[in-house]
Amino acid sequence: MPKRTHGEGTIWQDKKGLWRGEITLGYDASGKRNKKSFSSMDREKLLEKMENEKYKLRRNIATVSSDYTVAEWVDFWLENYKAIELKSSTYDKYEMSFNKHARDKIGHIKLTKLRPEMIQSIYNDMYKANFSTSTIKGVHIVLSQSFKQAIKNEILYRNPCDALVVPKVKPKVNRAMTVEEQEIFLRNIPESTFGNMFVFALNTGMRIGEISALVWSDIDFNSGFISVDKTSTRVRNRDEGATTKTKIIISEPKTSKGTRQVPINNAVRNILLEQKKKGGIFVFSSRSNAITASREVLKAFKRALDKAELSNEINVHSLRHTFATRLLEKGANIKVVSEILGHASVQITLDIYSHAMPNMKQETVDLLN
Repeated sequence: MPKRTHGEGTIWQDKKGLWRGEITLGYDASGKRNKKSFSSMDREKLLEKMENEKYKLRRNIATVSSDYTVAEWVDFWLENYKAIELKSSTYDKYEMSFNKHARDKIGHIKLTKLRPEMIQSIYNDMYKANFSTSTIKGVHIVLSQSFKQAIKNEILYRNPCDALVVPKVKPKVNRAMTVEEQEIFLRNIPESTFGNMFVFALNTGMRIGEISALVWSDIDFNSGFISVDKTSTRVRNRDEGATTKTKIIISEPKTSKGTRQVPINNAVRNILLEQKKKGGIFVFSSRSNAITASREVLKAFKRALDKAELSNEINVHSLRHTFATRLLEKGANIKVVSEILGHASVQITLDIYSHAMPNMKQETVDLLN
């Protein structure tokens, strides 16, 4: 006999003349049917009760028996469905997004009682408080995805996030240094491992996390290439008996294109030879021969920026953008630049750096001359 679909019911009359009915609410993981029973001496009243319940079911009011609050469900979803799928840094972002912006506001509400307007109110308040659209989107991703899993688990029958209006994420304005700013910055960087990292970034386009994770086996002086296949990230320390709140981990790049070969130019070669003399496991090891912490790199960058009296709009990620911008300004092939940067597609590179190719449109039209 085929399974009954959600909301399908059946009625019968027992030996004492009492009318009884059942509605199928769903099935648990073992395939056992979850049902709700009704009874009445009046057949019409029984049918009315069952129809009311079917209406609730269609409106996502009636669900499989569940006592989860929103917070309990999101915690359960993260731990049981996302921990094995996400990188530690992404898991931390998901958890922080919910904890910081939604837990206190809707975490206590029963999952089956949550209404779209409750969530919309959170997004509206965040928008009025000038939170970035990407931050709001981050909260939406956590809620929407967790509720999708609740639907699969037959706890919810409709995703309340489907009825929401979410602000569109505004594209980031990537601030690269001008040629003049770059020259001023280089004159003010410290003669240290940090200073070498900054020059290295300006000549490779590598991310600071990728640079920090480099070990000497990644450097091939003979071929003239650096192998990029890992990155360092600071994440929450979930180790049993941990004495620190966070720790640095080394993981694979976000995408397969992130694993790549980066050419060594003269400036990079000189820096590598200088760092080689210092010894250390990592190319840019800390004084204690450990991986260089990103927070220390950021502090050193800020000191150099202040000394050079440059705009605070420039950040450490600007080193990567400056590298790409200088190449494209000089007419470098966009596909090659994209591969060196490790972008997932050339389109991403075009979207980010179209401003750095002012002559491309004119040169394209000139082909018709």
